[in-house]
Amino acid sequence: MRARSAFGYERALAEIYALDKFGSQLGLERIRRILKLLGNPQANFRCIIVGGSNGKGSTVEMIGSVLCEAGFRTGTYFSPQIEEFPERVRVNGKNAGKREIADAYFAVKEVCGKNRIEATFFEVVTAMALLIFRERDVDFAVLEVGLGGRLDAVNACEPEISAIASISLEHTAVLGDTVEKIAHEKCGIARKGKPLVCGFFLPDAKKAAALECRKIGAKAIFAEDAVKIGGLKEKNGGHLFVAAFGGKKYAVKLSASGKFQISNACAALVVCSKLGVGGRAIEKGLAKALPAYRFQKISSTPPTFADCAHNPEAAAALSGDIAGLKRAKGKRVLLFSAMKDKDYKAVLRALAKNFDAIVICEVSLERGANLVELYSASMKLYPEILLVKEPKRALAAAKKMAGKNGLLVVAGSIYLLAELYGRDKTRIAQ
Repeated sequence: MRARSAFGYERALAEIYALDKFGSQLGLERIRRILKLLGNPQANFRCIIVGGSNGKGSTVEMIGSVLCEAGFRTGTYFSPQIEEFPERVRVNGKNAGKREIADAYFAVKEVCGKNRIEATFFEVVTAMALLIFRERDVDFAVLEVGLGGRLDAVNACEPEISAIASISLEHTAVLGDTVEKIAHEKCGIARKGKPLVCGFFLPDAKKAAALECRKIGAKAIFAEDAVKIGGLKEKNGGHLFVAAFGGKKYAVKLSASGKFQISNACAALVVCSKLGVGGRAIEKGLAKALPAYRFQKISSTPPTFADCAHNPEAAAALSGDIAGLKRAKGKRVLLFSAMKDKDYKAVLRALAKNFDAIVICEVSLERGANLVELYSASMKLYPEILLVKEPKRALAAAKKMAGKNGLLVVAGSIYLLAELYGRDKTRIAQ
């Protein structure tokens, strides 16, 4: 890639964000063509693809951390961002630099322009990540699926091993309205003769995934059956346990908060074990992994937790972790917003028992549910409701309502977190 000055980053970012207005178009024909024109950068390193309805970002983080501990130069690719664009593309846990992001973007833009390819936001950003990983000479790239799996841009790569953190009903208008249809899309990241590691699935999802793996010829490994957990303890929000897999035992100590991270850690453990990573690197990597904004305590006055929970399955897991917290002396407040295409009614029901009040706001995206819709879904569930349209004003109001002895939880949409804690000037719906 040709080097460009750092000021090109702002221009690149503006053009990348502008692509979002054209929406998402699933399919692999365009991305495969782009990658071929770029010299197939993905052929220069070993790939791992991670999908799932919930937990895929945490699982990518954990696998990446373990591989780094094992001495591999490791690229990780995430979607979407919360704070700033560079967190999507990391090498050995550090965000890509602004100059290399600009260089990668203009290289992709050039081949698309010369060959009249109308690439989507996610196709462009995926190609950029793979270019950066080639330039950085990574050994492994751990890639998070954006949507679904089978037709997602990252599936243009050939994974050495794949993983699915969870399967539940989501994006039904695109992926299908049954668990079986969604399993078909998500299991499309599996490859014949290669392992597909599955997290702790509900019975119907497990059955559907097993069937898809048989059709593909992939080797399904269900962490629920393959990993035996003993001596489970909670300490400072994280969990300690002994995990037995493949004739070996691992002393796992998670820094990542939330009981739901146990499943993600077990999936990451299986992936890394199958890649031949040693036990010490697995233990140290899992201990160091700290996925951002996953039941993360971000403030102490009042105790404030932020979480990406955006669907009923994630909300149920979050609800269990909130219930396990020490009972607040003051008011327990939920700050909430959601996308209109999510089942926010079920999310609100799952969380309601934990809170005395809810503050509702709007995310400034077309997909965002409005105050009227969210109020209607909340009015019979929460004793006290406050409507504040702008997220940062809503955060201030929620803190005041909770008081220094209360509890505040921010949840409902990753885009709410981006509005509150993001540093990029432009907001996008990816």
